[in-house]
Amino acid sequence: MKDHAGQYKLYFLADAFGRRGIPVTVLVPDIEENRAFFINRPHVQTHFYPPSHSLADVWRKSSFVNQGTWSAIWVVGVGLRSLVIRSSSSKTVPIIKDFDEFPSMIGSFGFFRRWYLRWIERRLVLQAQGFTCASAFLENTVRSQRPDIGDRLLRLPVAISADEHVVDPVIVSRLRQVAAGRPVFLYVGSVNRFYEDQLDEIIALAEVLHRRGSSARLRLVGGGPDLDYFKAKASKAQVGDTLEFVGHVRREELASHMDAAQVLVFPFAANAFNLSRCPTKAFNYAAANRPVVTNRTGEVAALLGESALYYPEHDAEALASLCEQALARSTGYENGIPFATLTWDARADQFSQWLADRNWLPEAIV
Repeated sequence: MKDHAGQYKLYFLADAFGRRGIPVTVLVPDIEENRAFFINRPHVQTHFYPPSHSLADVWRKSSFVNQGTWSAIWVVGVGLRSLVIRSSSSKTVPIIKDFDEFPSMIGSFGFFRRWYLRWIERRLVLQAQGFTCASAFLENTVRSQRPDIGDRLLRLPVAISADEHVVDPVIVSRLRQVAAGRPVFLYVGSVNRFYEDQLDEIIALAEVLHRRGSSARLRLVGGGPDLDYFKAKASKAQVGDTLEFVGHVRREELASHMDAAQVLVFPFAANAFNLSRCPTKAFNYAAANRPVVTNRTGEVAALLGESALYYPEHDAEALASLCEQALARSTGYENGIPFATLTWDARADQFSQWLADRNWLPEAIV
């Protein structure tokens, strides 16, 4: 996987386990991102394989699994590449399948692709002896298909890296100078037609703010293949300079961009896919400790609780009004969400304890 929540989940949990002396081996494709992350982490035993077609990946992963001695096998990702074909000697080792979304629920995918994804998701559910699930929806779906699973399922939300979520006062100062005294409403996300509903809502918000004569600047932080497409949409909506497309920002700088804003915006309608997933963005927003305006949907609402302001889906007028209300309460704001609970170290605590309770965790190296 590349540029996917599961990729970072694998990165940071493996790193946390290794730092604690827990023996951990990672098998990942030989791509630049993977090498860059693990090169300075000798406490993680990392193996790389050359990326290829799906069947070749299945063969390589299965061969690797069958040659080793493991306490458990944790599989991240959904698709044919995530299947593991085990030899008879390795079948006593539990497979733990991680789900942070069901891609079969993505409405923009065609019928046959969604049918294939539903099929492979069910095969993965049937194969595993344990599960980590990022949302209540995923947990309930897995339990309905595997009523025998009992306590071999762990609710494990996504998280953020404490090392990456660091505010740089120099960047914050520069961004505030650029704003020239105008309040900033911020949206962070990939500029991709896959998220067209959310991005259209951001453009609609800019249109309402511009029409109302608001002094606020709506910043859209994120790059993607469809940047020009959405810029053209914004131009057609005649939003003036209310909406600013910032473009791609390094992950390490996102905390500074959020700190420089007064209000964070997150359209998150209650469609099937959103209900199934646990977006990392919500945890970044919570860590920023800024008022958030969003929809009362799924894991986003579960995380933010009553600290967020919720508007009816696709109601740009209500969204704009709540952004203005959030601005009024932004000074001295506290969302009451402890930062430590949002980090991968906290998830590592949960995961390692759950594994230990089932005798699936190897002994730590002292």
